[in-house]
Amino acid sequence: MRFEEKLRKQMLIQGLNQQRLSRASGVSDSEVSRILGGKSQPGLENALKLARAVGVSLDYLADDSVDEVPVPPAAPAPASPWDEELLEIAREVGMRNAAHLLSNARFLGVELALKRLLGVVEKPVIEVGDGAGVPQAARPPRANTA
Repeated sequence: MRFEEKLRKQMLIQGLNQQRLSRASGVSDSEVSRILGGKSQPGLENALKLARAVGVSLDYLADDSVDEVPVPPAAPAPASPWDEELLEIAREVGMRNAAHLLSNARFLGVELALKRLLGVVEKPVIEVGDGAGVPQAARPPRANTA
Protein backbone atom coordinates (compact mmCIF):
# COMPACT_ATOMS: atom_id res chain seq x y z
CA MET A 1 0.00 0.00 0.00
CA ARG A 2 1.34 3.42 -0.91
CA PHE A 3 1.92 6.43 1.36
CA GLU A 4 -1.20 8.31 0.27
CA GLU A 5 -3.40 5.22 0.61
CA LYS A 6 -2.20 4.59 4.16
CA LEU A 7 -2.62 8.27 4.99
CA ARG A 8 -6.20 8.26 3.68
CA LYS A 9 -7.00 5.08 5.64
CA GLN A 10 -5.68 6.62 8.86
CA MET A 11 -7.59 9.83 8.18
CA LEU A 12 -10.82 7.81 7.99
CA ILE A 13 -9.99 6.01 11.22
CA GLN A 14 -9.23 9.30 12.98
CA GLY A 15 -12.24 11.07 11.44
CA LEU A 16 -10.12 13.68 9.68
CA ASN A 17 -10.83 15.39 6.41
CA GLN A 18 -8.15 17.11 4.34
CA GLN A 19 -8.52 20.50 6.06
CA ARG A 20 -8.46 19.02 9.58
CA LEU A 21 -5.38 16.98 8.70
CA SER A 22 -3.72 20.13 7.39
CA ARG A 23 -4.45 22.00 10.63
CA ALA A 24 -3.48 19.08 12.88
CA SER A 25 -0.19 18.49 11.07
CA GLY A 26 0.84 22.00 10.17
CA VAL A 27 1.29 20.93 6.53
CA SER A 28 -0.33 23.31 4.01
CA ASP A 29 -3.70 22.33 2.60
CA SER A 30 -2.34 22.44 -0.95
CA GLU A 31 0.55 20.10 -0.04
CA VAL A 32 -1.84 17.67 1.66
CA SER A 33 -4.01 17.77 -1.46
CA ARG A 34 -1.03 16.97 -3.73
CA ILE A 35 0.07 14.12 -1.43
CA LEU A 36 -3.42 12.59 -1.21
CA GLY A 37 -3.78 12.88 -4.99
CA GLY A 38 -0.50 10.99 -5.50
CA LYS A 39 1.01 13.99 -7.32
CA SER A 40 3.67 14.66 -4.69
CA GLN A 41 5.73 12.77 -2.17
CA PRO A 42 6.20 14.67 1.09
CA GLY A 43 9.58 15.62 2.35
CA LEU A 44 10.84 14.03 5.54
CA GLU A 45 9.64 16.86 7.79
CA ASN A 46 6.11 16.92 6.35
CA ALA A 47 5.87 13.13 6.29
CA LEU A 48 6.75 13.05 9.99
CA LYS A 49 4.17 15.76 10.77
CA LEU A 50 1.47 13.83 8.88
CA ALA A 51 2.35 10.55 10.57
CA ARG A 52 2.10 12.17 14.01
CA ALA A 53 -1.18 13.86 13.11
CA VAL A 54 -2.81 10.51 12.23
CA GLY A 55 -1.15 8.65 15.12
CA VAL A 56 1.12 6.21 13.27
CA SER A 57 4.84 5.83 12.81
CA LEU A 58 6.66 7.33 9.86
CA ASP A 59 8.00 3.83 9.12
CA TYR A 60 4.46 2.57 8.56
CA LEU A 61 3.51 5.39 6.20
CA ALA A 62 6.75 5.39 4.24
CA ASP A 63 7.33 1.63 3.81
CA ASP A 64 5.18 0.37 0.92
CA SER A 65 5.76 -3.26 1.98
CA VAL A 66 4.03 -2.76 5.35
CA ASP A 67 0.26 -2.91 5.06
CA GLU A 68 -0.81 -3.10 8.70
CA VAL A 69 -0.08 -0.61 11.46
CA PRO A 70 2.58 -2.23 13.63
CA VAL A 71 1.46 -2.92 17.18
CA PRO A 72 3.90 -1.40 19.67
CA PRO A 73 5.48 -3.94 22.01
CA ALA A 74 3.72 -4.28 25.32
CA ALA A 75 5.45 -2.90 28.36
CA PRO A 76 7.12 -5.64 30.37
CA ALA A 77 5.15 -6.82 33.37
CA PRO A 78 6.49 -5.50 36.66
CA ALA A 79 8.80 -7.93 38.37
CA SER A 80 7.43 -9.81 41.34
CA PRO A 81 9.23 -9.59 44.71
CA TRP A 82 10.57 -13.12 44.05
CA ASP A 83 11.94 -12.03 40.65
CA GLU A 84 13.51 -8.93 42.20
CA GLU A 85 15.22 -11.09 44.84
CA LEU A 86 16.55 -13.48 42.20
CA LEU A 87 17.88 -10.57 40.13
CA GLU A 88 19.61 -9.15 43.20
CA ILE A 89 21.22 -12.53 43.96
CA ALA A 90 22.34 -12.84 40.32
CA ARG A 91 23.97 -9.40 40.55
CA GLU A 92 25.73 -10.39 43.79
CA VAL A 93 27.17 -13.68 42.52
CA GLY A 94 27.93 -12.30 39.07
CA MET A 95 26.29 -13.03 35.78
CA ARG A 96 28.68 -15.86 34.86
CA ASN A 97 28.03 -17.73 38.11
CA ALA A 98 24.29 -17.07 37.88
CA ALA A 99 24.24 -18.49 34.35
CA HIS A 100 26.17 -21.55 35.58
CA LEU A 101 23.67 -22.07 38.43
CA LEU A 102 20.71 -21.77 36.07
CA SER A 103 22.30 -24.18 33.62
CA ASN A 104 22.80 -26.74 36.39
CA ALA A 105 19.25 -26.23 37.64
CA ARG A 106 17.94 -26.83 34.14
CA PHE A 107 20.06 -29.98 33.73
CA LEU A 108 19.49 -31.49 37.18
CA GLY A 109 16.00 -30.27 37.78
CA VAL A 110 15.18 -27.53 40.24
CA GLU A 111 14.62 -29.80 43.25
CA LEU A 112 17.95 -31.62 43.00
CA ALA A 113 19.82 -28.41 42.13
CA LEU A 114 18.43 -26.69 45.24
CA LYS A 115 19.38 -29.67 47.43
CA ARG A 116 22.95 -29.58 46.09
CA LEU A 117 23.13 -25.81 46.47
CA LEU A 118 21.92 -26.03 50.07
CA GLY A 119 24.26 -28.94 50.84
CA VAL A 120 21.58 -31.57 51.36
CA VAL A 121 23.22 -34.84 50.30
CA GLU A 122 21.14 -37.83 49.40
CA LYS A 123 22.48 -41.18 48.34
CA PRO A 124 21.45 -41.93 44.81
CA VAL A 125 19.19 -44.93 44.31
CA ILE A 126 20.36 -47.12 41.47
CA GLU A 127 18.53 -50.24 40.41
CA VAL A 128 20.15 -52.74 38.09
CA GLY A 129 17.71 -54.75 36.01
CA ASP A 130 18.12 -58.15 34.40
CA GLY A 131 16.78 -56.98 31.08
CA ALA A 132 13.31 -58.34 31.83
CA GLY A 133 12.31 -55.31 33.84
CA VAL A 134 12.80 -57.07 37.21
CA PRO A 135 15.39 -55.52 39.50
CA GLN A 136 18.02 -58.00 40.70
CA ALA A 137 17.36 -57.12 44.32
CA ALA A 138 13.78 -58.40 43.95
CA ARG A 139 14.85 -61.87 42.68
CA PRO A 140 15.82 -64.67 44.99
CA PRO A 141 19.56 -65.48 45.08
CA ARG A 142 20.77 -68.19 42.67
CA ALA A 143 21.94 -71.51 43.99
CA ASN A 144 25.50 -72.34 43.12
CA THR A 145 25.29 -75.37 40.78
CA ALA A 146 28.94 -75.83 40.05
